Amino acid sequence: YFARWSNPEPVAGHRAKYDHLAAQMSPEEAGNQFVGGGDPALMGFLELEVLRRFHALKGAGVIDIGCGVGRLAKYLLDEGVSKYLGLDIIPEILQQAITAARNQQAFDFAIVTEAKLPAQDDAFDIVCGFSLITHLLDEEIFEYFLEAKRVLRPGGVAIFSFLDLDVTHVRETFFNHAKVHRTGHGDLLRFTTPAILKYFADGAGFASASFVDGQENIISETRRRKLIDGKPSPDSSGCGQSICVLRT
Repeated sequence: YFARWSNPEPVAGHRAKYDHLAAQMSPEEAGNQFVGGGDPALMGFLELEVLRRFHALKGAGVIDIGCGVGRLAKYLLDEGVSKYLGLDIIPEILQQAITAARNQQAFDFAIVTEAKLPAQDDAFDIVCGFSLITHLLDEEIFEYFLEAKRVLRPGGVAIFSFLDLDVTHVRETFFNHAKVHRTGHGDLLRFTTPAILKYFADGAGFASASFVDGQENIISETRRRKLIDGKPSPDSSGCGQSICVLRT
């Protein structure tokens, strides 16, 4: 298998993970498992509600780093965003997001293999990365913070979920993961803390960094009463990871 700790090339670990999953299940299920599993309709809804909590969506330009199979993109189709750029590292995964976007003109997609955003300075209002920095080296996290600061307009916001070692159940997950991390498919799993991310945010030039504890429920602030799969939308739900909110 590919081991990220012995191979600095990030594509290798992600490719090994995807191929491992694709050999065992359908492309749709492999894609969903690749981006973290769970109910994709519910996860996309929670991601939408996190964005809505910190920035108006109508007319906003959004970069979705690690967009995966399009869980968030499917919901943003109906939110009146001015433009959307979805980025991922595996073509098979990104194609599912492209298909989900139904050729809407405001929605673009691109493959990225390093911590760079293919966008001009001061061109977007929201940069988000859900379950993204959970698979990055600290240096790559900082690079993405720098890039987010560069592409955001004044008043913009960058939102990242992360595995928070300050949360008890996440520490237990880390201890279990640490026992077996050299025997898996080679995809890096990163645990961090708000204090470390605050250092990176300050170094990248953000005006402020705030955090939402992973044990706190995300409260629905939308009138949408159904998920995209037709199930009722929850009034609130936990997302498992803590949220880092950076403001320009």
